[in-house]
Amino acid sequence: MVIIAACNPQPEVTPSKENMLRSKKWRITGGTITVKKPNGVDTNLKYLDYIDTCYSDDYLKFDSMYFGKSYTGSQKCNAADPEFQNFKWRLFNNDKSIDLYDGFNMIFAVTTSIEPYRFETLATSPEIKLDTIVGRLDTIPGFIKQFIVLDTIRELRYKRYPIPNFDLYGAEITEFSQLLFKVKFSFKTTRIDSTGFHAGAPNNFEPILVNDTADYFLTFSSF
Repeated sequence: MVIIAACNPQPEVTPSKENMLRSKKWRITGGTITVKKPNGVDTNLKYLDYIDTCYSDDYLKFDSMYFGKSYTGSQKCNAADPEFQNFKWRLFNNDKSIDLYDGFNMIFAVTTSIEPYRFETLATSPEIKLDTIVGRLDTIPGFIKQFIVLDTIRELRYKRYPIPNFDLYGAEITEFSQLLFKVKFSFKTTRIDSTGFHAGAPNNFEPILVNDTADYFLTFSSF
């Protein structure tokens, strides 16, 4: 008598997203910050261009019981910096949202500034170019004053700064795998507004500071 036994292969069990987070180290490897230019139009900035170099190798480790550590990599900003800083985390909303708080401090922001008009008499490149000539009636009948608006030498600058102890709540988490995940979030900030009568041209007011939001879309990769 021959007995044949059939063995059913065990189904592969996909680890939960929480366990996937705990099993890896995670580092920010890309992403964008979307802010508004002074004219009100959105512009996308590469996030990694606006962090200090000494933060580029920092990484996260998600431990059990929803505690985590933010580790300082080999490039320390200050020799006295601790090896790590504790924070708390949680996944919720069917693992579509994440909180990183109570010690999380890996996020940089940008500030906007408009440098005043200047003449560079020695430079040959870029060539100084007069963009606009604006005519204004003078008090003397039939006489028009001409004002030159030097748009091409009015410089817009973005500067980076770290946000200490940044609490991130309800960030949208997407493209989750064992290799990477992405988070989308926004926070309130201010920006320079040069629209309307605030263009800084002759007979106009200087740009003003208004409330706005900065939108982030960051990629965390495992290693």
